[in-house]
Amino acid sequence: MGIVRQRRKAETRALLLEAGLAVFAERGIELATLDEVAEAAGFTKGAIYRQFPSKSAFLLALFEQYAAVARAGTGARQAPWFIPLTLQFAAHAMRDPLLKRRFAIVLTEAPDGGAAEGQLLKALARVLPASPAAAPAPVGTRRESS
Repeated sequence: MGIVRQRRKAETRALLLEAGLAVFAERGIELATLDEVAEAAGFTKGAIYRQFPSKSAFLLALFEQYAAVARAGTGARQAPWFIPLTLQFAAHAMRDPLLKRRFAIVLTEAPDGGAAEGQLLKALARVLPASPAAAPAPVGTRRESS
């Protein structure tokens, strides 16, 4: 593949992910469609399927893009899609064990911040612990010390 074609492919991928962040934040993970993402990015749905084999693959790439922003700190987290998408991923993580593990790791790696998005990430880190050992004991029980 030539350099120009590789660059064009990378630019298309970046534009699709950028549009996906906005569309999925607005419509939600369950309701957003790849057609909507393609339209928002100015492409056909075929452009998405040339980059990603499925909606799940697109969501994984979208999550990786989200995770990079979450880890970058307060300045990067000012994007208008950040808080709505954080809530979408958190809700989806409650039903998807793999996403839950990945999201919990991102939450522990995200730098703290006094702004609303930093406080949200901190609160979610308490709800979605990175490891079972870090999970709070069920109400009415106590943990044994070793």
